[in-house]
Amino acid sequence: MTLQKLTLVACAAVIGISFTAPAMADADGEIKYRKSVMKSVGGQIGAIITILKGQTGNAANLAIHTQGLVNLSKISGSIFPEGSDFGETEALPAIWEKPGQFSKAVKMFQDAADKMNAAAMSGDMAAAGAAFGGVGKSCKNCHENFREKKQ
Repeated sequence: MTLQKLTLVACAAVIGISFTAPAMADADGEIKYRKSVMKSVGGQIGAIITILKGQTGNAANLAIHTQGLVNLSKISGSIFPEGSDFGETEALPAIWEKPGQFSKAVKMFQDAADKMNAAAMSGDMAAAGAAFGGVGKSCKNCHENFREKKQ
C-alpha cells in the first residue's frame, strides 16, 4: 500500500470514529455517578460547616471548599439524565415530569453556591456564614420537591 493510500485509510478511520455516536450509558451507572456527585456535595458542605463553626484550624481552606461547591453545582442539573429515574435512587419522578421547576431549583443552588463562594473569597467569615443560609435553603428546596423522603 502506498503512503498516500495509507494516509487516506487512516483519515477515513479517524473520521468514522469521530462521527460514531457515543455509547448509551446504563441507568445503573448514571445513578452511581449521581450518588457520587451528591456525596461530594455533602462532603463540601460538611467541611464548610465545620469551618464556619470554628471546629477546625483549616479556615483558610473555606474558599477552596466553596469553589468546589460551585463546580459541583454547575454539573448538578446534568446528573439526572432521561432513563435514570428507576432503580436504586431517591430521585422523584418530578425531576423529569417538571423539568422547568427542576431547572429553577438547580439554578437556585448554583446562585447560592456562587454567592457563598464570593463571600468566602472576601475573607469575611460573617458574610460567608450568612451566605451559607442560601445554600441550605437551596438544598432544602430541592430535597423537599425532588427527593424521596427517607423513612
